[in-house]
Amino acid sequence: MRKQFKSGLVPAIAAAVVVSTVGSASAINMKIGYSTTADPQHELGVRMAKLISERTNGEIKGQVFPTSQLGKTPRQIEGLQLGTQEAFLTPPGFMIGINPAFQVADAPGLFKDHMHVHRSINDESFRDKFLQLGADKGIVGGVIYNYDGTSYMTTTPIAKLADFKGLKIRVLATQIEREIVGQFGASGVPINFTEVVPAIQRKVIDGARTSLLVAAKAKFPTVTKNLLVTNGAYITAGAYFSKIWLNKLSEKNRKIVLDTTAELAEWASRNALSLVGDMEEEWKKQGATVRRLSPEEQAIYMARIAPLGDKLLGGHENPQIREMYGLLKASAKKHETM
Repeated sequence: MRKQFKSGLVPAIAAAVVVSTVGSASAINMKIGYSTTADPQHELGVRMAKLISERTNGEIKGQVFPTSQLGKTPRQIEGLQLGTQEAFLTPPGFMIGINPAFQVADAPGLFKDHMHVHRSINDESFRDKFLQLGADKGIVGGVIYNYDGTSYMTTTPIAKLADFKGLKIRVLATQIEREIVGQFGASGVPINFTEVVPAIQRKVIDGARTSLLVAAKAKFPTVTKNLLVTNGAYITAGAYFSKIWLNKLSEKNRKIVLDTTAELAEWASRNALSLVGDMEEEWKKQGATVRRLSPEEQAIYMARIAPLGDKLLGGHENPQIREMYGLLKASAKKHETM
């Protein structure tokens, strides 16, 4: 139960999209920001804005702002805390400055496939606590879903594990992400998503570890012609709201915002999954070579990264990280055979 508070792809766009079905001079703005475009986050943002506008009879006017139009990730998180931005769509790993326990969603080796991730992160034993991890810092989670498995986009081919050695790979800003690539001799470099392509062009990094979905529409194939699909870990994403803003809403509208967003979890996970095959073809059409490790090398890859969750999260000095990792691990085991 949710806590109450007391106090195919849409084309890329260059400007904010207003999604409102009923006009109102006194409408409450809901700015939804995110770093990507023409991807599952964008589709979720548009759908959230439309449904919330409809269900509040235009009392809330949703606007989506892709490609970091509201600022880079730290600024948008700060906007949530200050109440100057109403909603932000992001992988939770970017919010470790708010609460380091957000990084548990990056744990490798727990899941067998895309929808296993969805079931596990949306078990109420994990989900309800996870979405509240930022509440004492002014940020309230509305939904968490599975975006995609992880892949590597690089300027030089990776056909076997030895090819990782010496590469500088963009990762999310968590220790576990850096450790994953470090297992194979690469260096993990956290960089804001919108700066990755320029960083590759300037040869600051040799590639990135992220979703093939988001990268295909973000011009990655123009600078990286090698795609290695591993799915050793999965990238979850979510919608987060400003607590200040939520507390300004009427009880009715606050409930509509949170309930509408929460009910989109399965739709968002399945929508992302439905796009994976098309995006592999998109990479090929843009001249990239799509590879997978041999079964033997994939088994070694998984064997090397799977223990990192227990080591870095299960054994962490922070009790909340240990708790959340334990809940996720238990949920993954519970939902593995469903």
